[in-house]
Amino acid sequence: VRPAFASSRTPSMRPITVLQMSDTGGGGGGGMDRQKSKKKGLSTIVIDKTEAKMEEDKKKEEMWRLVLHNDEVNTFQHVQRALCTVVSTLDRKRAFDICMETHGIGKATITKTWRQKAEQYCLNLQRQGLTVSIAPDKAFEGGGASGKGPDMS
Repeated sequence: VRPAFASSRTPSMRPITVLQMSDTGGGGGGGMDRQKSKKKGLSTIVIDKTEAKMEEDKKKEEMWRLVLHNDEVNTFQHVQRALCTVVSTLDRKRAFDICMETHGIGKATITKTWRQKAEQYCLNLQRQGLTVSIAPDKAFEGGGASGKGPDMS
C-alpha cells in the first residue's frame, strides 16, 4: 500500500512533499527502516513497518451470569416487565419462568453473557428496583442454571 499526497507548487506555497508508506522492507525483521530521498524540490519518505503479531496466549474472556435475587418487594408483573425491557433477548414467558424460579429458590440466572454486558444489564435492572448481581460462570454455585446461553449482543 503506497498512499501518496502531493500538491502543485505555486510561488506562495512550499515545495511539494510526497509521503509513501511501504511494507516491502524484506523479511519483516521486526524493525523499522526509514529512507529519505530528495529530487528537484521533492522530498520522499518511505517507512517500512512490520505488522505486530497478536499474542497467541491471549486469555479467552469468560462468561458471567446475571443473577436475580428474591426481594419480597417487587411484583411478578413489575419484574417481568423490567426483565423484558432491559434484557431484550427475553420474552415474557421466559421472564415469568425466571420470576417463578427466583420466588421458589431465592435466586435464578437471567442470562449468561460477557462481563461488560452483564454489568450493563445489572445496573439497568437495579435502576428498575430489582435485586440483581453478576458472578463468573465458572464460580457460580446454586440457584439454578437457567441461563439458556450466551447473549452476545
